[in-house]
Amino acid sequence: MQRILAMILTVVLAFTTLFFTIGEKYDVYENVRYGEAERDLVTLYVPESAYTNEQNGCILYIHGGSWQGGEKEDMAPLCKKLAMKGYITATMSYSLCADETFGEVTVFTMLDEIGECIGAIKTFFEEKELNITKMATAGYSAGGHISMLYSYTRAQEAPIELAFTANRVGPSDMTKDAWGSAAYSLTSMLTGVTITDEMKQNGEADALCASISPVKFVNADIIPSLFCYAGNDPLVTKGNRTAMVKVFEETFGESGNHYDYVFYPLSGHGLLLDPVSEVQYYQILYRYCETYFGY
Repeated sequence: MQRILAMILTVVLAFTTLFFTIGEKYDVYENVRYGEAERDLVTLYVPESAYTNEQNGCILYIHGGSWQGGEKEDMAPLCKKLAMKGYITATMSYSLCADETFGEVTVFTMLDEIGECIGAIKTFFEEKELNITKMATAGYSAGGHISMLYSYTRAQEAPIELAFTANRVGPSDMTKDAWGSAAYSLTSMLTGVTITDEMKQNGEADALCASISPVKFVNADIIPSLFCYAGNDPLVTKGNRTAMVKVFEETFGESGNHYDYVFYPLSGHGLLLDPVSEVQYYQILYRYCETYFGY
């Protein structure tokens, strides 16, 4: 039985690999500066059709790395897949938290940089005489967290209208409900606030955790959302998945109504063991592009 399953997985993976390598040619604009910080760089992938389209959408990919590592090149394969489908894509680096510089870079720094990056993308393409009318944010792991947090709290101030957000294994709930006692250390790192025993006792610590939790900002007015989680993820706890599914079900009803949820039952954090789920995720992503970008 295991041999048969392995053969099926191999065939599906081979098919999806072939499927994703056929498509448009694209230009790459590497390391466009969008801000003053050392890591404030974005790389853009522009399909040939974008130069003649009357309007274009752009998907901004944000890398993971536990808010302390990772590079924009990690998202290059995903950018290329979507560029070959005819959509402009971009992948950004951003400033990272570090133990030795506690508080100098926070999650709010990262959110500011996402906004700056979108503004720089707009300016870059205006100079190229390419009309970008819609943006989407997309992120993996920690990148999924800040992608969701930006999309749910700052969509109204985005330099380009946000059409949807699509994220993979992104931490959604930074409270004790999802992380246990680790919630305080994660929130302290991300906010630059040293959490004291007094703050834990008077509720300030829990409020701070909630203030950087995307699930706490889900309401009927947020942009359409696609997200996925893994059944055997050792890094992003199950509580993040259950909190995300619960709040979207309570707000919008079943999946497919303003949001879509894809589950990878066998996979860990890398989402490598569920090719059927992977195909489903990208089918929905392409549908989002067609629906919310308009092509």
